[in-house]
Amino acid sequence: MRFIDFTGNEKIKNQLTFLSESGRLPHAVILEGEEGLGKHTLAREIALNLLCRGEEKPCGKCPQCKKVNKGIHPDVIEYTAPDAPAKFSVNKVREIREDAFTKPNEADYKIYILGNCQSMTAAAQNALLKILEEPPSYVIFILLVTNKSAMLETVLSRSVVITLEGVSAAQGAEYISSRNESISFDEALNACEIWNGNIGKAQNSLSDGRLSKIGDITEKLATALLADNEYELIKAVSVFQKDSETLIASMSLLKAVFRDALTGGEDLMSGQREIVSALSSRLSRDKLLRLIEVCDNITYLTKRNGNNSIIITKLCYDLRRAIGR
Repeated sequence: MRFIDFTGNEKIKNQLTFLSESGRLPHAVILEGEEGLGKHTLAREIALNLLCRGEEKPCGKCPQCKKVNKGIHPDVIEYTAPDAPAKFSVNKVREIREDAFTKPNEADYKIYILGNCQSMTAAAQNALLKILEEPPSYVIFILLVTNKSAMLETVLSRSVVITLEGVSAAQGAEYISSRNESISFDEALNACEIWNGNIGKAQNSLSDGRLSKIGDITEKLATALLADNEYELIKAVSVFQKDSETLIASMSLLKAVFRDALTGGEDLMSGQREIVSALSSRLSRDKLLRLIEVCDNITYLTKRNGNNSIIITKLCYDLRRAIGR
């Protein structure tokens, strides 16, 4: 298999290529990962490789490739359920299952790309299981989930699960800047570092102004911390009350700020030169290391779906404690 738009994740590419070339590509593939990692992009790339009629696949020029890229291929059926519990209904799965027994219109395969499968009810998954157990030879299901734990063990056991990861910051920056003339490599690099190599989230934050918001939040947190202003610190973290994603991104940038302060402000990773300089001159190495540990702990708790109110209270307490307040 050849991949054009899906960058990084070389092990995944090699795994899919081996399965395809050895004739062992399963009828069901589960692509797992948070939003923005490229699950839809990879699913489309798999479809292109399977349906392309060119000599070098995917050629991007044959009618099959063109239709897949335009989203109009009759044998590539895409459906994304609302991302909420039980929104991927059993009736929708039954409709898909019935359609799957109709042979392809013009390709060798009939490919179903199903998004937000973590929203499937147990009944819907059991309905899907019936066709996964004895699928038509031409059918491929590509299920996209944020977390495989939402899927029944019986569905997982009949699928190959592939977990996507973020790319290196440099890879992500090259990908974004090469496709967006208005975004510089350094801007993209900063965004990719903050979003831990999640290209989709990094790109969105650059286009919707969210990255600037995270920078402002981080500066306010650090300034309030240095000024020993507990009220301003509490006010700064209040924006995280119902926004875990921004909390995680802000902890990533704040950690980069503390790391920059440790090195004396040389080769900035955070781009926050003024606040880095203030931290570097006023906080000891031990305090900065403790602050970095606080960022890691808060990120860990947030990713485990901890209570946001408790987490931001802990954040205020731990930041002040780290600098001896």
